[in-house]
Amino acid sequence: MPGISISTSVRTGPTTDTVRESSQAFFVGKAERGPIDTAVKVYSLEDFQNNFGGYVSYGYLHPVVESFFEEGGTQCYIARVVGPGADAPGFVTFDDGAADAITFTAVGPGDWCEDVEIKIEAGTAASTKKVTLKYKDVVVFSTGNCLTNAQIIGKFANSVVASRLVTATAEAGGFVANSAYTPLATSDDDVASVTATHLATGLDLFNDAYGTGMVSCPELADEDTLREALVVHANTYNRLAILHGEAGLDSEDAIDLAQSIQADIVDNLEHAALYHPWVYAPTSVSGVNRLIPPDGYVCGIRARAHNQVGPQRPYAGLISNAKFITGVESEIDTINGDLLDAESVNAIRVIANNVRIYGARSLSSDTSNFRYITAQDIVNHVVVESYRTLEDVVFTVIDGRNNVFVTIAARLVAVLEPLRASGALFEAFTDDGQRIDYGYTVKCDKGLNPITQLAEGLVSAKVGLRVSSVGDRIEVNIVKSNLTGSVV
Repeated sequence: MPGISISTSVRTGPTTDTVRESSQAFFVGKAERGPIDTAVKVYSLEDFQNNFGGYVSYGYLHPVVESFFEEGGTQCYIARVVGPGADAPGFVTFDDGAADAITFTAVGPGDWCEDVEIKIEAGTAASTKKVTLKYKDVVVFSTGNCLTNAQIIGKFANSVVASRLVTATAEAGGFVANSAYTPLATSDDDVASVTATHLATGLDLFNDAYGTGMVSCPELADEDTLREALVVHANTYNRLAILHGEAGLDSEDAIDLAQSIQADIVDNLEHAALYHPWVYAPTSVSGVNRLIPPDGYVCGIRARAHNQVGPQRPYAGLISNAKFITGVESEIDTINGDLLDAESVNAIRVIANNVRIYGARSLSSDTSNFRYITAQDIVNHVVVESYRTLEDVVFTVIDGRNNVFVTIAARLVAVLEPLRASGALFEAFTDDGQRIDYGYTVKCDKGLNPITQLAEGLVSAKVGLRVSSVGDRIEVNIVKSNLTGSVV
């Protein structure tokens, strides 16, 4: 009818165009569909949904990824986990009238397979076939005219849309015969049986080639096994682990959790940070919010800080003003905020009517070196960037003039100098302003590389760095003077 119709929707991010690889996140969890044997890199919620489906009531992965992109994230890797009793992915095989010709197999198990239908019919040109793919009763792909099975298979493989749903493989038969729409066989992903052990195994899909970032599992927040796996993974791959407790914890519970983690997981806690409480995110239904773990919000704010400034910028304070998250499960006042900070729990608070992260602590007991999570973040950045820049120097000839030493040292300085210039590394000066050092040192010379070592093909270098601290407390002493006194 005549008039005006207005609809509302939720933005699917990302909220910034700048991408630093260090800003990325790694999420492992439960999804409606998608591969289970490889991690997938996604660039938006829409991209996630194209690969892994929509919101499901049995997992937090979807809303956590949504909050990541809405709060500033630009790219993340996803690892889908299914239960131990999961079926093989659903499939359907078409024949040539006598023998099997082509098999179409779903990308991953789950009852979603039943929503995939395939039809084969005569093409518009002589001796051709056309294959049409439907998902949830919507045609999403058609091959057009094909002359051979190999051509059909190639078109499925080269289609971004079709390859996210099915793979096509050749069988022994000849050119495939016509067929009406046929669904893939049913399949069960046994998601109800997923345990912390299965989720921890899913972390293995995030190999070292993907670089640094923050790793998270929004599922099963009460499992010590999973927390330890996240910390071990972060240490092994130069990443950071974001940890959280169950929904419903108060500040005292969160402190108990931090102390329990520190007692049970002694090593490598400089790679881990604990955040409390859970947060509320909007849904597609106006006025209805959903309680979710804080992982996506925190990872999104970290991405925002990295992309706008660099790895030295704490993802807390003003920069963490929520753009998407609408509230917190329990409000934390200043007294409880101080108690949480003293016990290495990063509070998520409402400050000036905005949700903010109000803590930058790691869980490490080595507070002189790793009080703040950004310290390990900067070290991770240096490790990963050094590895990558030196990759090009591997197999360089070691000549008598040792030019390789100069090359290696120059490349390492190129990694460290931008950090110094940005303030990430703490330069030392005398009281009269004379520079003592640049906050880093690089050494690669004959002293580190005796000829006997060079003869074995090993070239050694040494880097020292002093990471800047974080100003998370400001004390101001305000003194009132009376009318007859001087102002202090």
